[in-house]
Amino acid sequence: MKTFKTKTLSWHHLHKPSSEDIAWLRKNHRFHELVLGELVRPTARPRAERYDHYIYMVLHFPIFEEGKRKTHQREIDFLITKNELITVTYEPIPHFDRYFKTCSTEKSCEDLNTSKTPAHLLFYIIKEMFDFSLRQLDHVQENITIIEEKIFSGFEREVVEELSIIRRDIIDFRRAIKPQHITLESLKEIGPSIFGKETEPYFSGLVGEYSKVWNLLENNKEALDALYDNNTTLLNIKQNEIMKIFAILAFFTFPLQLLVSILQIDSPSNPVLRSSNDFLVIVATVVIGILLMFLIFKRKKWL
Repeated sequence: MKTFKTKTLSWHHLHKPSSEDIAWLRKNHRFHELVLGELVRPTARPRAERYDHYIYMVLHFPIFEEGKRKTHQREIDFLITKNELITVTYEPIPHFDRYFKTCSTEKSCEDLNTSKTPAHLLFYIIKEMFDFSLRQLDHVQENITIIEEKIFSGFEREVVEELSIIRRDIIDFRRAIKPQHITLESLKEIGPSIFGKETEPYFSGLVGEYSKVWNLLENNKEALDALYDNNTTLLNIKQNEIMKIFAILAFFTFPLQLLVSILQIDSPSNPVLRSSNDFLVIVATVVIGILLMFLIFKRKKWL
């Protein structure tokens, strides 16, 4: 467990709480046993619940892993009392860990110095995580712009995999972000009842910070869906053009093959076979057939 204190509050951070950490929480904070039991392992469902003297909240944040090019959900649990804030993580969250280190080691940390209560500090922590999410979405937006340029430069097939990867990122992002809305709305309702009316703008501000992330995420999703549909349309057009060429070649080839086969039938009544110029007659017939079909196709505007 890591801890730092100011004149008005304390912030304790636990990573993968041990039995000793749980025992310390039980002894010093009178948390409900159900809450302590949930701190032992990650929780699948985000939520915010009020107890007698504290709030228990679970949030999941999207973290992009560059090596695997995949977005994962990372959980942060919050226990907020009138004088203390306790955070719990179960997997490494580099940005969160850097923020904790900055606030605990740098006296000039503005977010910490302006935090009068744990509710104020909670606002700055979640805002920092949302700002980090916005920066990750900026990276997604840059990739969408690059893909757009490639699509309209004739590289439709080359960007199919990239489109799928970014669509997966946005799906994972939405899965982590969307449930937070109800959780933060609940926090906005129950927070001021513990920390006072003056903290209401901070809890409302968290809903606003969430909206920034969600709106940018939706914009990126709509842009990517439009590009995906456009790329699919262009691929279908090119595929149809190829099929059209094959159909024309087949229409040219099959009748001519049939004509040549008929002219080559070894029959006593065959006027061409065994004549002195039978080969030239067959070749000339084929050429004339090709020219006639070509003229018909041109007139019908099929070519």
